[in-house]
Amino acid sequence: MPRKKPLKYEIEDIVSEYNENLYNELKDKITIKLVKDFKIGWSAKIENGEAIITYNKSNYPDACFAHELLHIKYELNGLKPPLIKDNENVTNIMPFLFNQLCHHKFYQEFNDMGFNEEEFLNENDTSEVDKLAKRDIKLLEGIFNTSGTISGSSALLLPYIVLKSPHDKSETTKQHIEHLKRIGDNIFFQTIDTILQEWTNQESLDSSITFARIFKACNCPRVGFCLSGKDDDIIVAGNI
Repeated sequence: MPRKKPLKYEIEDIVSEYNENLYNELKDKITIKLVKDFKIGWSAKIENGEAIITYNKSNYPDACFAHELLHIKYELNGLKPPLIKDNENVTNIMPFLFNQLCHHKFYQEFNDMGFNEEEFLNENDTSEVDKLAKRDIKLLEGIFNTSGTISGSSALLLPYIVLKSPHDKSETTKQHIEHLKRIGDNIFFQTIDTILQEWTNQESLDSSITFARIFKACNCPRVGFCLSGKDDDIIVAGNI
């Protein structure tokens, strides 16, 4: 019996009434290339002047396509990861954190297009978030049982910022957040909530001061950020 061929999308297959205006807006600004990649899944990047969107199978590919188009739109508008002067060994988590900040910045636009909130991430991501949250909280609970309340740290930040994805209102996620708040410093969580809300509301797409504030809350004062790469422009977490 012949093997079933992997699903392949063409752009016209995943342009819908919901994302058509966004697609038309972007295709006049940049060439959009769609690439099947079942290993990476849905992602977006600008490379050599092209917007490259990789995809995997989805129950709602037009929503996934819209999500990646928004990444491209906001990058074209200036939403780029700041350069980092790292004396705290946090460079490795920056791509993940930047992706989360992007989601907070453009989620409302995604929602306004008419998609359901549960379509913001591909369906596989929901179970992955739950699995990672359980793993991280279990590790943090072990630390809590040994030393008591956990103060602000990158270890506390990572599961919390995943669970604070702007689309996620599920009961499972709420329970994970409540669990985290029983073992972590609640002032830390309140601070991160304020930072994320102010980032979402601000007009500027420069995330440098937002990252500095986040890492100050994580007790990582010796890290700094800027878009220009100039020493005079670096915003150091410990100095704000």
